[in-house]
Amino acid sequence: MTLETYQKIIEHLGKDIFFMLIYHQGEPFLNKNFFSFVEIAKQNNIYVTTSTNGHYFTDQNISKTLDCGLDSMIISLDGITQESYEKYRVGGQLDRVLDGTARLIAEKKRRKMSTPNVALQFLVMKHNEHEIPEVKKIAEKLGVDRFLIKNIEVRSLSEAREWLPSEKKFRRYDFNGDHYIVKGIDKNSCTRPWLSTLINWDGTFVPCCFDKNAKHPMGDIHKITGIKEMWLGNSFIDFRTRLLQNRKSIDICRNCNQGFGSFLPARFWRKKNDSVKSNSNLVQIS
Repeated sequence: MTLETYQKIIEHLGKDIFFMLIYHQGEPFLNKNFFSFVEIAKQNNIYVTTSTNGHYFTDQNISKTLDCGLDSMIISLDGITQESYEKYRVGGQLDRVLDGTARLIAEKKRRKMSTPNVALQFLVMKHNEHEIPEVKKIAEKLGVDRFLIKNIEVRSLSEAREWLPSEKKFRRYDFNGDHYIVKGIDKNSCTRPWLSTLINWDGTFVPCCFDKNAKHPMGDIHKITGIKEMWLGNSFIDFRTRLLQNRKSIDICRNCNQGFGSFLPARFWRKKNDSVKSNSNLVQIS
């Protein structure tokens, strides 16, 4: 994403956003404008989070991460040995992630900063599910703020057989070896298209992060005169209507059981008797 595209987003949506995710299917630290994106969002009083593979924690990037105002971040750690880690993170270096994370936490503590809230995330798969107790110890040793367990998404029976863990509670699917179906597929609808949108690197809107290949374009930030033009446009209204009438007919919805929970620290979760004080939009950006 270019700075020009990002500034268009802030121009049209900045007053309506309270929570922004700056990542989608890629490594945010590779974007030379990443820290500027965060700084601009913070100037507009937006809570900002990101997710990284942890390979780019140079001393300079660590300093910029702490200086830019980032509120929270997820660091992926999907194995406790190099062999286990690189089975999924092909070409990745476990020691590099561990060392960079440790230095980030140490510098954060040295500066006596409370942000960014750092979560270590473990993607549970067949080959690494036995490592959960050990990776929890690693998270504690590193001194991260949170430890997250994430279940893996698959797109074929062969992938299900290769990657899904044996322990049912760590699967997002009901799986018997010959057939798999996402848990919660019988849900009638989903709140996301009424609360949020995702904007791809080129400025195109899609309903959510499960539309990874932009099969359901809702508009283009470079071609609208205001957010209502997209948000209340025919494409979004038609998608929401179809979601209410026949959720299973939408390809991206048939493999989804996700929510917003993991992106926010616990203090932001609404408790039983809390009232909702904002109707602002949530926006995830690639």
